[in-house]
Amino acid sequence: MRTADCASLASEILHTLNKLTKLFLWGTYTGQCDIKLPASLQCISLQKLECSSEWLCSLLITLSSFDHPVTCELWDVVLQSSGYTLGDELHTHVSDLRSEIMSHDMSKIEIMVTKGSKKLFEILRYTSIRILDLRTADFASLASEILHTLNKLTKLYLWGTYTGRCDIELPASLQCISLQEVECSSEWLCSLLITLSSFDHPVTCELWNVVLQSSGYTLGDESHTHVSDLRSEMLSLDMSNIKIMVKTGSKELYQRFFTRSTS
Repeated sequence: MRTADCASLASEILHTLNKLTKLFLWGTYTGQCDIKLPASLQCISLQKLECSSEWLCSLLITLSSFDHPVTCELWDVVLQSSGYTLGDELHTHVSDLRSEIMSHDMSKIEIMVTKGSKKLFEILRYTSIRILDLRTADFASLASEILHTLNKLTKLYLWGTYTGRCDIELPASLQCISLQEVECSSEWLCSLLITLSSFDHPVTCELWNVVLQSSGYTLGDESHTHVSDLRSEMLSLDMSNIKIMVKTGSKELYQRFFTRSTS
């Protein structure tokens, strides 16, 4: 559906499409999301789309009613500015929807974000979504403030380029972190593995396509010393709860991270 008008015209018959598995939406949406989705739906893909917080909240509430896993793809979603003042009726209504989201079981929902905003991630705060797929490092940074509140999140996908120390606060419920097309520093990967070692249950780290950045150091360089300290810290930790799966790696990756540090 390339416009909101088309989606509105189709809304009366959508629920009758009992084999429909994927729905693409484009356009501008406001108010409550009143699209009746078919029970067969497995994925709703929001392409170039502008919407109100109320519309997105009510869509997620609708998706939570499905009795099977469903994916919500946010390819290029812009949340409209609500323009409210504190105590405004609209703001109160959105707050009520946010409370309703938190009361629903959303553990069957996977959310994939390619373009979003801090405001978008705030809508997800304290929800029970099961899987989150962040397509850039910028979105991982924006999401970092709310990730630890997602107490039903079991799998996190990361894409993009990461440097410095990994400061993502992961939720205690996490069972798998999947690094897809990721370029990262040795420091970042070291600190991620150290974080995973603190979990009190088995956790998987999938390295699907990970490229280690060239450190460009000379012997005795401060950066090299810092990474060496992190390596020493890894060796001192119990990492027996970590399962590592490697699809694409390098000799440096194996020598630096898997020697006497993981099982």
